[in-house]
Amino acid sequence: MRKYYSSLVFILLIILTNILVSFTDFSLDLTADGKHSISEETIKTLEKVDDIVFIKVYLEGVFPAEFKHLHSEVLNLLSSFKTIADDNLEFEFINPNEGRNEKEKVDLYKQLVKQGLAPTDIEIRKAGSSINQIIFPGAIIYYKDKEIAVNFLKNSVTKNAGENINASVENLEFEFISAIYHISKTKTHRIAFLEGNGELSASEVYDITESVMQDNDKLSYHYTIDRFNIKEFEIDSNTLQADISSQVKKLTSYKAIIIAKPTIAFNMLDKFIIDQYLMNGGKILWLIDGAKASMDSLQQNKSFIATNNDLKLSDQLFKYGIRINANLIEDLRSTEIPIVTGYSNNIPQQSYFPWPYYPLLFSENNHPISKGLDAIKCDFASSIDTIKNNINKTILLHSSKQSRISPTPAKVSLGILENPPPLTSFNKENLTIAVLLEGEFESVFKNRILPKNQKLNFVNQSKKTQMIVVSDGDLIRNSVSNNGDIYPLGYDRFIKYTYLGNKKFIMNSIHFLCDETGLTQLKAKEIKLRLLDKEKIKNNKTFIQLINILLPLIILLIFAFIFTKMKKKKYA
Repeated sequence: MRKYYSSLVFILLIILTNILVSFTDFSLDLTADGKHSISEETIKTLEKVDDIVFIKVYLEGVFPAEFKHLHSEVLNLLSSFKTIADDNLEFEFINPNEGRNEKEKVDLYKQLVKQGLAPTDIEIRKAGSSINQIIFPGAIIYYKDKEIAVNFLKNSVTKNAGENINASVENLEFEFISAIYHISKTKTHRIAFLEGNGELSASEVYDITESVMQDNDKLSYHYTIDRFNIKEFEIDSNTLQADISSQVKKLTSYKAIIIAKPTIAFNMLDKFIIDQYLMNGGKILWLIDGAKASMDSLQQNKSFIATNNDLKLSDQLFKYGIRINANLIEDLRSTEIPIVTGYSNNIPQQSYFPWPYYPLLFSENNHPISKGLDAIKCDFASSIDTIKNNINKTILLHSSKQSRISPTPAKVSLGILENPPPLTSFNKENLTIAVLLEGEFESVFKNRILPKNQKLNFVNQSKKTQMIVVSDGDLIRNSVSNNGDIYPLGYDRFIKYTYLGNKKFIMNSIHFLCDETGLTQLKAKEIKLRLLDKEKIKNNKTFIQLINILLPLIILLIFAFIFTKMKKKKYA
């Protein structure tokens, strides 16, 4: 009787333990890269949601192994989200190709594209044959009367299919949570493009602000965008002078400002206003050319002289911790330009040659701004030096390991293609082109005489803030044709290709500067791609097969032998 009583108690304990565990959310992530851990920023964002977030995931069906992995990771992530948000988050997986005739499929495809999902074509193999199928690896998030599209797939020309899927998995948490944060937030930050010193026009930054493709990959989708003329002042009725204090106050209403490729030198008042904007916690994205150089100068002549682009900002930027040098970077890793090499029946014949003044950048940094970016196209970039001070500096973009510097005045000539310099002259590596500065900045006007007759609330030390400095103003500029047609940012008119990294870098930079919740830190999450060594498998194929077939049988026989011996010993 005691024997049965003990068994009954044991069974009851197991049942009770299961009941208690069912009411407890407990998980332990033992992976080295923390792939199953949910960040604090994600938890805070989901807990703030005050209505139901409904997510339709269009990633269901028969897929190749890579997409099965992506499907599994999305399911696991959303299940974790639901545990945190409880009744405020629901999701479902939908197969857009199932149970629909061709017309219904086409109509649904058009609707999903209109909503912002990007289709992709995959090959599915069945019974020795293969078919191509259109899928939509993404989701539509609905919240109250709003909706937003999330595309999972990250395609980089420098990565294979497995690496692209892995990059997509790394970004899942960021993509979902940033979309939920965006769709549920009640306040929209204001940012401004600065005007007054020959900066890029509205049409030259149209793609980054409004998007040529008419999609949501644009600043205006996330922020209220203005153009702020730093030279247009209110007049103080008492002094009848320009009201500097009011100008600073108006500028500080913006979360971030963008100074895009100025061509006219800044005067002291311009610099003072920008300085006080920074001292009051403002964020700045500088895109400044170190040298005056343009391909337009080669249209009529085969050469021109690049000169120093003296914008009178050197002392200010030096005080903040960087120096944009008056030089041009030449890089063996570059884009190509067409050159007429001959004529056939009076028709010019062109060949493409690498143009070292157009460096092609690939991100190797794990920082959220530049991590995982596709190629970035530069036009006549200069090098940046960092100055030792109390400001933290992070290099975001740099040239390749085979670069060199041409100090201004520098002759830029097509002759470099006919008579290329020796490869050994490209002996500089990783020349800085973009840098992030973070910390408490000291005013460049500290201990200087301030403007008279002004009621200025001068600040000589900023609170903790950030700025990003890029030594190529063209990195944000989209091309505009003579008849007004606007091309996508990063578009190379010579090879008819768009370098997507340009736009992504600018978007990431602004998101980082305007991020109050730390969501951009989720982009730094790294999941290691643990691929099988195909060469090792091929060389040890027979051994691996024997291990997988014989080892389980041997273990089973050992246990059977031990069990038989113990049974004989007990009943002998």
